[in-house]
Amino acid sequence: MKIWINRAGQNLGTFTLEEVQRGLNQGLYVPTDLAWQEGMESWKPLAEFAGLQMPQQGQPTQMAPIAPSSPEVPPPLGSQTLVTTVGAEDGPAWERRKELGFVKAVIQTWKEVLFNPTVSFPRMKTTGGYAAPFLFNLTMVVIYAFFTTIYQLLLSGVFAAAGSAQHDGNSLSGLSAGLPPLLNVGVMIVVVPLLLGFTFLNAGITHLCLSLFKGTSKSFEATYRVICYSYSTWVFALVPCAGGIVSGIWWLVCTIIGLSKVHRTEGWRAAVAVLLPVFVCVGIVTVLYVAIIAAVVASMHHANT
Repeated sequence: MKIWINRAGQNLGTFTLEEVQRGLNQGLYVPTDLAWQEGMESWKPLAEFAGLQMPQQGQPTQMAPIAPSSPEVPPPLGSQTLVTTVGAEDGPAWERRKELGFVKAVIQTWKEVLFNPTVSFPRMKTTGGYAAPFLFNLTMVVIYAFFTTIYQLLLSGVFAAAGSAQHDGNSLSGLSAGLPPLLNVGVMIVVVPLLLGFTFLNAGITHLCLSLFKGTSKSFEATYRVICYSYSTWVFALVPCAGGIVSGIWWLVCTIIGLSKVHRTEGWRAAVAVLLPVFVCVGIVTVLYVAIIAAVVASMHHANT
């Protein structure tokens, strides 16, 4: 039998008892989330739901009974119910890294954002400062830069070994083979702060575009948090070859879902806010290329005449 789950007046979906228990264990749901299934007279917190084992948390607030509108449709949420659930923003797991531990918080955040964004983003903290999302962004950038550098060093080592086999005894070849790895490390050291700054810029442009289409209901900080936690998809970029493509596509999906859930706006507004800057950049680059090609063709034509 399916169970409806609701948080802050927003339906999180219908799930089986096993799925709800697994979500509680993983931190996707909290005991104060409201639940209803056919045959019940009112919504109840998950902590009062039969057959579920709750994590060690505080006791939930009692709800006033509400009669269901029909046997197959969950009853409407009353104002008293909403008061007890509004503001239940405690995610993702990274926000609880002090109690979970650094590694577990990172991995759990990956799971929440990558595989269940429609549930994790509605309960994402939208206030509290920039430190937590910035540190998560920094963590993802450092992980990405580290593995990228390792891959490049391995490739450089392979090419250096191949070159030394052809030019055995040539000291200059050994020196040139050692130069690219040093450059790779130096480039990554420079790239890390640039990527962190790009996140702020990206969030600012996205928030501006979303506000232009009247899709914002919260501050820039909320948008910045969505952008930062959506960078969980960079874990896919660690896979060689197609990993970068998968990471980029899934980042777009997670960001659009996150913005629509956090700002409580339509999906198309969030999609336009995310994709419009991309299309503008592509358009500018295309115009520049066309202008360069036209200038070259024109100069060649004048040279021939």
